[in-house]
Amino acid sequence: MSHSVAVIGGGLCGLTAAIRLAEAGLKVDLFEAAPKAGGRTRCFIDKTSGELCDNGTHLLIGAYQATQKLLSDCHAAGNITWQDSLILPLWDKQRIHFQLSPVSWLPFSLALLWAVKTLPGHGWQSAAAMLRLAATLHKQTAETATVADLIRLCRIPAALVQDMLEPICLGAMNEGIETANAASFKRVLRESFASKASARLGWFNKPLDKALVQPLLIKAEQLGVTIATRQRIRSLQPQANGVLINDKPFDAAVIALPAYATDDLLQRQHPCETRCITNVHLWYKDHAGLTEPLVGGIATTGHWFFDVSAQMQNHKSALRHICAVISAENHSMPDGQLVAQLNHELNAICASAHTPCHYRIIREKRATVLVRPGQQHPMPSDRIIDASESPRPGDLPATIEFAVLRGENAAIAVITRLS
Repeated sequence: MSHSVAVIGGGLCGLTAAIRLAEAGLKVDLFEAAPKAGGRTRCFIDKTSGELCDNGTHLLIGAYQATQKLLSDCHAAGNITWQDSLILPLWDKQRIHFQLSPVSWLPFSLALLWAVKTLPGHGWQSAAAMLRLAATLHKQTAETATVADLIRLCRIPAALVQDMLEPICLGAMNEGIETANAASFKRVLRESFASKASARLGWFNKPLDKALVQPLLIKAEQLGVTIATRQRIRSLQPQANGVLINDKPFDAAVIALPAYATDDLLQRQHPCETRCITNVHLWYKDHAGLTEPLVGGIATTGHWFFDVSAQMQNHKSALRHICAVISAENHSMPDGQLVAQLNHELNAICASAHTPCHYRIIREKRATVLVRPGQQHPMPSDRIIDASESPRPGDLPATIEFAVLRGENAAIAVITRLS
């Protein structure tokens, strides 16, 4: 008789764990409190355009190998559009449009240095600083060191911080350089710029519900996973050889919940630090869109601007959908003022004069659990695996890839302990 495993939480981590456990021949029950699985990959329907829209946009990098393999296993690899090679479009008031774009005819490490050297406002000083930074990427870093500490250690010029390191830090870790963890930031850089293939950017060409959640649900159901939605876990009790969940016995359990929800379930007090992400969705009539599918803003309120219509290849709607993303929001503008400011920046980026016909602001108040030391805590039983979002120094920050890896590692831990 095969072992039975409960997976608590039907987000990306929980779905990944359920699939990998079922592939190993275990009997899996997945419990999700919401009306449907998917976790934070929720979508909404914009009533004006009729679009199915993600709460926020998601940028992928070629180094996300676990995510790519999972999608391939679910016959959904085509749901990501990849750049042929790295192009990072940027904009500021002085230089207007410029980009980080390593040439293809040089070895990638040299091409990246040359790309930094030839950025407007940079030169050999910035290239030399990148070499100093690269020399530290495989060295051990104190758990409490911040990205700002790393920048001071490597003597990185302020211009390079503003044009490259700060945007990467905000985009990948959802916090500024003064508090972001250096060990995890170094891992982001190591994996992002290891090769031409790993450095390229990608984005989903369908809303996440269709691009990611539905393929995973189909795969899970094909493998025999029992999925129960609207199922809150009332009790979780360790047993001698398993765990009792809502009075039903299982040989093991995976908790794939946000860290704060795991703390509530286990009745423990280990508060984690989180950050907000604000997604401002703007719809325009007769707008040509951005020159690229995404543009990073330097010294702008919006950190990243995504041409959602272009990314989704949405040619049916008469409206142009652009989403401005503000990481680690630290301002208190009223909504109308915020929209006006972002629209002003978009008009400058696009050299146009448009006004959105409507907008929607979505603030994900606990979007990211920040990388901090000491976020792993003992579980009440070795048959209960904690796959909650609690990144430690050196882990990837809370990204889609980190969610997939947490699910896969939890499945490996269960299989090991039951074998």
